[in-house]
Amino acid sequence: MTQSTHVLRSQQFSVSCINELFARAEAFQRGGRKNYRDKIVFTVFYEPSTRTRFSFETAAARLGAGMVSTENAKEFSSATKGESLEDTIRVLCGYRPDAIVLRHPQTGAAEIAAEVSEGSGVSIINAGDGAGQHPTQALLDLYTIIKEVGRSGLKVVIGGDLANGRTARSLAYLLAKVDPNVHLVFVAPSALRLGEDIKQHLFENGVRFEEKEELVETLQDADVIYWTRVQKERIANSDYENLRAEMLLRYSITLAHLKLMKPRAILMHPLPRAGEIHPSVDGDSRAAYFRQAANGVPLRMAILERIFTRIPFE
Repeated sequence: MTQSTHVLRSQQFSVSCINELFARAEAFQRGGRKNYRDKIVFTVFYEPSTRTRFSFETAAARLGAGMVSTENAKEFSSATKGESLEDTIRVLCGYRPDAIVLRHPQTGAAEIAAEVSEGSGVSIINAGDGAGQHPTQALLDLYTIIKEVGRSGLKVVIGGDLANGRTARSLAYLLAKVDPNVHLVFVAPSALRLGEDIKQHLFENGVRFEEKEELVETLQDADVIYWTRVQKERIANSDYENLRAEMLLRYSITLAHLKLMKPRAILMHPLPRAGEIHPSVDGDSRAAYFRQAANGVPLRMAILERIFTRIPFE
């Protein structure tokens, strides 16, 4: 097994692979079904999850695969006894699942798991590794963008907690790959600005981007507004309260903001939200975040199918 059968980071996908995944997701969304009754998927989550865990489990169930799950491996596994991630993965690989969907607070944990699993025939799917990446979320986000507004020459505003939010990082990598004419605008207070690694990647790949601290000035000509919450789980409590207060005061999106947006623009959020998008916005057709979440099932069905049929992610 090569590393390309794992799903670890957004940068690993070629444009052709992305197109194939999206075509299969579209087929599944129209009601297509497969039966992989002999396949087994483990979901191992050391951090809380609603959408990622449930959508992967739903995807596996709709494909006919077996599912073994733990929603809090940090508390309800041998991690409480001091077992290392490496040993846990070795043990789980010995049970011969086809895939392990892993969420872990340590950046790089999925890559560690992939190294341990080599030779076992078990694929590792990164379901979020600390402040690192969340590649399947980025894929479903991109799938949503293409379905709703297209894929060429877009202006995409990505805002909120860009320093700690792995979904924003992962989406930026994918957008840079599929749309050479994309214009990215990153909006955040100074304490939550995007990391230099992503900016360097965009610069090296000739992607146009800019950084701003004010939300309103970015709305009128944007095709996509992608908003995120302050990552409470990755920030010290005292800092979190101050940052969240600033975000709610300066960056909370309301109906007044939607009046500035183009009629066919969309507002996205990986969820959960924590006040940064007011509930009154939900009724507007441009509020796409619940449609975005629903797209997770067919997209993750496409990912699991590719693993079950041993097609590399290249």
